[in-house]
Amino acid sequence: PAAKEVGLMHLCEFIEDCEHASLCTRIIGFLAEEIPGTSLPSKYVRFIYNRMILENAMVRGAAVDALAKIAAKCPALRRDVSILLQFGENDNDDEVRDRISLYSSVLKQCLEQGREDADIGFQALMSIEMPFSLDALYDGLLHHVQNGNQDELFNVANLPSDDAYKATMQAQAALQVDPKKANKPGAKVDAAVVAKKEEDKKAAASVELSRALAEILPGVDLGPIQHTCPPKMITESEAEYTVSVIKHMYKSHVVLEMYVSNTVQGITLDSIEVKLSGLEPRWRIAGASAITTLAYDQQASAYIVLNKLGGEDTAGAVTGSFGAALHFIVKEEGDDLGYEDDYPVEHVQITLGDYIYPRAMPRAQFNSLWESLSAQGTESTQKLVLNYKSLETAVDGVIATLNLNACDNTGKVEAGVRGHTLLMTGVFLGGHTCLVKALVGMDPSHGCVAKLCCRSK
Repeated sequence: PAAKEVGLMHLCEFIEDCEHASLCTRIIGFLAEEIPGTSLPSKYVRFIYNRMILENAMVRGAAVDALAKIAAKCPALRRDVSILLQFGENDNDDEVRDRISLYSSVLKQCLEQGREDADIGFQALMSIEMPFSLDALYDGLLHHVQNGNQDELFNVANLPSDDAYKATMQAQAALQVDPKKANKPGAKVDAAVVAKKEEDKKAAASVELSRALAEILPGVDLGPIQHTCPPKMITESEAEYTVSVIKHMYKSHVVLEMYVSNTVQGITLDSIEVKLSGLEPRWRIAGASAITTLAYDQQASAYIVLNKLGGEDTAGAVTGSFGAALHFIVKEEGDDLGYEDDYPVEHVQITLGDYIYPRAMPRAQFNSLWESLSAQGTESTQKLVLNYKSLETAVDGVIATLNLNACDNTGKVEAGVRGHTLLMTGVFLGGHTCLVKALVGMDPSHGCVAKLCCRSK
């Protein structure tokens, strides 16, 4: 930390005489991210303020942004930054004046007593991450205006995340694919083609999900899908009828897709329904679909829409464990009547990790974002005793349970060590970025222990 502050001071002195506007702008942006994490941020402010009054328009604009970012993460400096910005209100560049006007107005609201909403809005204004897709925002506003709804407020809470919107667009594009063009003879098979096939497969699954939901709940909009969890087998892979569950996560609902495969030759299954037990008091079934018929070596999906009851105390992350069984009519070759049968499968679990979508982060950016969240986010810490026999299995278990992405190659444990620091990132339900720092170790008296610290916006 001491070397870091010395380096930041060298950068502050460097921009005093830097003649390259683009380089100076990048350094100012870097300083804005790092200064709030220092022991005394105020001593760096004058260097950035000097750039705001002495440089060209591009550098002045970057300096204004930097001062605003520092004020967002350091509430104690907001009044001083507000005063400094006033000296640039008559800047001869339109964009610089507009930025100063915007930030001054927000800072004034933040300095008023009891304006927590302004503080939350200020943090969102300075964040580089958007909780929704900008393309979805554009299309939504266009549709809002074209439908003559100018007198009504446009609600951005209903906009999907960037990943969900891209999946929807791919699904719509898949419906318009010309099969003659898609299967040209002599097509070159390479990595791009394989990737395209995977995208088409996901798009087709998204189309099928939308079609099934329209049949199960006609006229009901569940809102944008948050993400889809990987398939999980709930039968043995060698079973006569194999079943895997795919969980599609929405804000107030969870859609369970039960993917069934018939591996018994000479047997046809009709009217396949999924029966769940143990739902109350936190869940109820809003609707379900059945598989009409499933012959040998065929696969199909049945869907169950679950509605959350409550969950306000856990930010919508309602968990549960449900008993599950298939109910169907078994028909052998030459038998038109068949007989009813029940086929129990493993419990369907909805855990906290199902509400998290693992998202990769560029290398070496975890620590800077972690420090920034100390000022503008929330933090929670938990100490645990884990039932693992080795450090490697403990690290793998933590990653799998939380469903997060390991950063900076911390998912691998060095040989012979007794402790390991695991850095993980993901996106929680509602588009909230969450970072987790897990300290995992082997203690001679307590076994495997861990301390998990989570920061989120």
